[in-house]
Amino acid sequence: MRNTVFKLLITTLLITQAHAEFKQPKNYESLGACEKQEILWENVKETKYDGLPRFKKVGAPEIFKMMWQGVKDKAYKKSDFAPKGWKKYLHRRAVMAKVKIKSIENSYTGIFQGAECALLRLSLTYRTDKKKKKPFAPGLALKVLRDKVDSANVSALYTLEGQKYDYNFFKNPLSNIVPTGESTELKLVSYIFSKVTDYPEELEIRDMALKNEKGEIEKTVNSPRQIFFVPNKDLSTPSKKNDMREEIMKIKEGTLLYTIYAAPEKLKDYDYSKYETEDIKSFVSKSIPIAEIVSTSDFIASSFGDIGIFFRHEVVK
Repeated sequence: MRNTVFKLLITTLLITQAHAEFKQPKNYESLGACEKQEILWENVKETKYDGLPRFKKVGAPEIFKMMWQGVKDKAYKKSDFAPKGWKKYLHRRAVMAKVKIKSIENSYTGIFQGAECALLRLSLTYRTDKKKKKPFAPGLALKVLRDKVDSANVSALYTLEGQKYDYNFFKNPLSNIVPTGESTELKLVSYIFSKVTDYPEELEIRDMALKNEKGEIEKTVNSPRQIFFVPNKDLSTPSKKNDMREEIMKIKEGTLLYTIYAAPEKLKDYDYSKYETEDIKSFVSKSIPIAEIVSTSDFIASSFGDIGIFFRHEVVK
């Protein structure tokens, strides 16, 4: 018992110390996109874990703690660094890599026309536990850096409830819009985000189309409503139980990770309250490829990647 308590104290101390050592220059916001990427990446490398920390469980206590945290910060705070005292209750453990966005000819604006400097974070919503009915639930967060202005951010999931107990992280496409969750805990999460939006299962992506990588505002903004991150068919992790971080960290620099597909214009007015898991395959088949995400570094697991970096959720207003 004493050893367990001691280890917890040491872990807490190290995380607190690491948080204090995250480096953010005072002129950070005025820097170029690739300069910002290097600053964030240095924080990742300098806080790389020697041994991977365990995944954390998520239950009712954690969900209720989320309710007391400033949800508006998640929706409206424009920063690449987490606010002081910010707690991450979902997607706590992850790996991250530098990536670039390679545009495939399309009519959308902003970063959908490509960007050289971005970061991709791959994570699990919570610790997978078959006995407690916690499925394997992969997710991603993409941060595209832009010159002298705030970054463009989007997060994506397959569904709120994951993909049962298949541990292949790259099995399914991920999207900024997901079917409504059915469990009590997921309904609580939905309720929390309903405080800032009428569409808690949907993330807006217009900001990604509003400004390009140079930070220039587009004269005419053209954004899809829904995008899908379709995994490279040559990528996979074992379907049987594994630590996805160990597997993803084997992926080499220069690998095509995901192709971004945009749902067709005719679906822009679709009533997503009717959207179900069974619809995903059909929606993807109707979508068109508009960009590719290619790694420009190896993946790293780090305390900055877990608690220091901040991804804004652009909610539908």
